[in-house]
Amino acid sequence: MLTYYRDETVAVTSTYVQIEGRRFRLAELRYVWHRQERPDWRVRRRTAGRGVLNTLMLLSAVAGLVALVGLAASAYGETRLAAAVGRLPVPRNTLLLVAVLLLVVGLVPLVWEWALHRVDDSYDRGNAIYEIWAETDTTQILLMRCDDATRFGKIYRALQRALGH
Repeated sequence: MLTYYRDETVAVTSTYVQIEGRRFRLAELRYVWHRQERPDWRVRRRTAGRGVLNTLMLLSAVAGLVALVGLAASAYGETRLAAAVGRLPVPRNTLLLVAVLLLVVGLVPLVWEWALHRVDDSYDRGNAIYEIWAETDTTQILLMRCDDATRFGKIYRALQRALGH
């Protein structure tokens, strides 16, 4: 017996398919097909979360640019003010602000990595509900329903290989 796919709730072998505790012999299944349904609230929430993360990343890039321009303007103004008073033109306040910002910027790659991973995962999982149906001698059976396109694809391909398509 060959195992084509196995995870915590699904097993596809050369003799049977088991999904969430229900087991069907492959010989019982006359025809297997898949269908894509409209997204439910969980899928829509994932899509909305992707949009929020994309927006926050874009806004953080704009905020970084504004902070850079603000720092340059602050340093220029502080240097001009010190020169007018007759002191050594060292922008101490601006340098202190730059040091604090450099500490904060050290965290930015970690946050961006997390956000980009979440966005990539959201695209990988898809924007719909995916179903696998089978026809037996007597009826049509919904074998599986999931909202993860990657997992669905692996299971459906394993089922096709097991059925010999």
